[in-house]
Amino acid sequence: MTNTKRILKLVDYNDPILRQPTLPVQFPLSAEDKQFIEDMKYSIHPVQLKAVDAPWDGASGMAANQWGINKSIFLYCPFGDTKFDLTVVINPSYEALPGEETDWEGCFSVPLAAGNVKRSANIRVKYQNEKGKVIEKELSGWAARVWQHENDHLNGFLYDDPRAGKCLEKKEFTSREAVDEFYATLRTT
Repeated sequence: MTNTKRILKLVDYNDPILRQPTLPVQFPLSAEDKQFIEDMKYSIHPVQLKAVDAPWDGASGMAANQWGINKSIFLYCPFGDTKFDLTVVINPSYEALPGEETDWEGCFSVPLAAGNVKRSANIRVKYQNEKGKVIEKELSGWAARVWQHENDHLNGFLYDDPRAGKCLEKKEFTSREAVDEFYATLRTT
């Protein structure tokens, strides 16, 4: 593995890789997989997102196929602080527990839009870390929502995909400022 980190570029909404299930990752990780994970960790930070003109400067998560790589890996940082809560999730799955809720979501792969999406409020997750260790835990609320959103990417679904049947309403905007204003209005109501 080299020490050089590349900034990854997000694929377009119409790229077919976003609508097909990703491939499982084998352990031990190959040098190529290790490098890609390092590139993912580097690319999710606000400075790099801004450098590639991403729709937003901060992320709660990002899946490998959003960067054009067909691997079952996503980065998970539900509280948006990539310095302190960034987790590498490999070969994930989850089980829905009782309770559902709806909330508005954005997505780097669906720019200038927001969707009111129905998801499980509580889930039991299972995944492997970079060393291959299997981790299981329960998540609820926003953390569970972010997990399900990223896991959907790996299954070939965007939140607005009619096949998934989760998006109850989608709003489209003409500018990033309009999207930000919409979310600001939600926070004050």
